Amino acid sequence: MIDSFLFLVKSAFKSIFKNWLLTIGSISVLTICLLTLGSSILLFENVNLFIDKVGDESQVVIFLDEKLSVDDINQIHQQLLQIQNIKNINYESKEIAMQKYLESMGENAELFSDITSDVLRNSFIFNVKDLSKFEQTMFEIEKIEGIARIRERREVIERIRDISKIVLMLAIAIIAIFIIISILIITNTVKTSVFSRRIEINIMKYVGATDFFVQMPYFIEGIIIGILAGILALVFTYFAYNEIFAPIIKDFGLFAPLSINGKLFSFAVFYIIAGAVIGIVGSVFPVKKYLNV
Repeated sequence: MIDSFLFLVKSAFKSIFKNWLLTIGSISVLTICLLTLGSSILLFENVNLFIDKVGDESQVVIFLDEKLSVDDINQIHQQLLQIQNIKNINYESKEIAMQKYLESMGENAELFSDITSDVLRNSFIFNVKDLSKFEQTMFEIEKIEGIARIRERREVIERIRDISKIVLMLAIAIIAIFIIISILIITNTVKTSVFSRRIEINIMKYVGATDFFVQMPYFIEGIIIGILAGILALVFTYFAYNEIFAPIIKDFGLFAPLSINGKLFSFAVFYIIAGAVIGIVGSVFPVKKYLNV
C-alpha cells in the first residue's frame, strides 16, 4: 500500500518537472486567482469595517413632541429599548441641547444669550447596530407615537451599502473568471502529461489497473500545483496587505484597517484547500479519454 502511494507521488512529481513550463504557468495563474480571491475578501471586510464605523458615527436623533409629559417620554424610551437593532440610547433634554449648542459656538456664544431652550426639543440619540437593517429599524421607530421629527443620514448609509454590493459583485465576477482560467490551464498541463504517457496508461489498463489508480498521479499533480499556488498566494497576500494596502487605508485616516495577523491561519487553510480543489477539478477530465481501452 505504501509502495503504491509512493509510486503515485513519484509519478506526479515526475510529470510536474517534465512539463515544468506549463506547471509554472498553472501555478502562476492559480496564485493570481487565489490572491484575487483573498484580496477581495480583505477588501470586503474592510468595507464592512468602514460601514460599521460610519454607523457608529452616524447617530440617529429623534425629536419629541413638545407636548409630551415625563411619563410619555419614559414610555418612548421603553419602546426604543425593545428595538434590538439600536444601541447607545441617550436622552437629551432641550436644556442640555442648548448648552451643547452654545458651547459649540465658542466665542460667539454671547450672540445667542437671549435665546432660550424653548426653541429646541427634547430628543433621544442612538446608533444603529446593523446598517443592512437600517430601513427596517427606521420603520419600527416611525411607528412610535410622540415623535415630531427624525434626523438621520440615510443617503450616506445607502450609498455606502451600494458601494459594498458593487465591490462584492465585482469580486465574485473577477474570482469566477480567474477560477475558470486556472482550471483550463491546469487541464492543459495535465493533458500534456497524459498525452505523453498515453501508451503507459493503456498498458496499465490492460494489466488490470483500476481507473482510480491510473488517475491518482494526475490528481496528486493537481493537488501539488494547488498547494504551491496556495502557499505563494498566502505570502503575497500577507506582504501586499501589510506593506501596501493597510498603510494606504491608514493614510486616509478614515478607519483602522483589519489586521491580517489574526486571520493568517484561516487564510492558509483556505488558500491550500481552494488551490487543491481547483487543481483536482482541472485534473479530472484530461485522463478520461484514455481510460476506455
